[in-house]
Amino acid sequence: MKTLKTIVILTFCTLLSLNPLFAQELPQPSPSAEVKQRIGLTDVSINYSRPSVKGREIFGKLVPFGEIWRTGANANTLITFSDDVKINGIAVKAGTYSFFTIPGKTEWKVIINSSTDGWGDGKYDEKNNVFTAIVKPGKGIFQESMRFTFEKLQPTHGSLVLAWAEVYIELKIDVDVDKKALTNIEKAMAEATDKNKAGVYRNAAKYYLDNKLDLEKALTWINESIAAQEYWYTYWVKADIQHAKGDNSGAIASAKKAIELGETGTKESGKPFGYKEKIEASIATYK
Repeated sequence: MKTLKTIVILTFCTLLSLNPLFAQELPQPSPSAEVKQRIGLTDVSINYSRPSVKGREIFGKLVPFGEIWRTGANANTLITFSDDVKINGIAVKAGTYSFFTIPGKTEWKVIINSSTDGWGDGKYDEKNNVFTAIVKPGKGIFQESMRFTFEKLQPTHGSLVLAWAEVYIELKIDVDVDKKALTNIEKAMAEATDKNKAGVYRNAAKYYLDNKLDLEKALTWINESIAAQEYWYTYWVKADIQHAKGDNSGAIASAKKAIELGETGTKESGKPFGYKEKIEASIATYK
């Protein structure tokens, strides 16, 4: 009877330990982390665990050369793209993927794999690879805990950097920002109201100007913005568009109109128009 009672108690304790309701949340040696970055209009995020050096020799010892590595600890490292991207020039579709590497002394193989439910590298299957690339490792500032960061950010691209100990690797991520921006412009214009039309068309014209797109279309849109509402900044944008098109006399006239409207707008407050000098500096370049 005593033996039966002992078995029942042990069984009950085992069931409690397996029940999530009784699970204990305790600090992990390699804590989980998430890093997010918007590149242009595309969101990129990485979920991973951060192992630490703790006085050990990492690459070539703890992490062997020439073997598949989860690139972190615990569950698979996951990388998510909200839109299609190019990594080191290779196309990768939007989605969530596991991120593996095969470290080496003079080169690393970086792998993005469509299987995301693994723990470590146990479920890795190269047939599910959607991206592979060979990169050269660099020597950088010592990092006690492994980390991913996003660097060299521009509207059309950025770099993903993995660093641990004194080693780092870098991947360039390119995004098609114009395609998404133009879709957003079309949608905003289709939904524009009398209340926001001036801003919508001005923003569209400014985007075309800044990105050296169709300047004739930019001029048409900036004129529609002015027709909806006269505003000093809109005339300044128009001046820059006219200058880009080679119409310097028109650019000077628009810039002077911007100053006139700006001074009128601040007259009641008794304060000077803060952008007058900047616009005058622009006029000096309209030659």
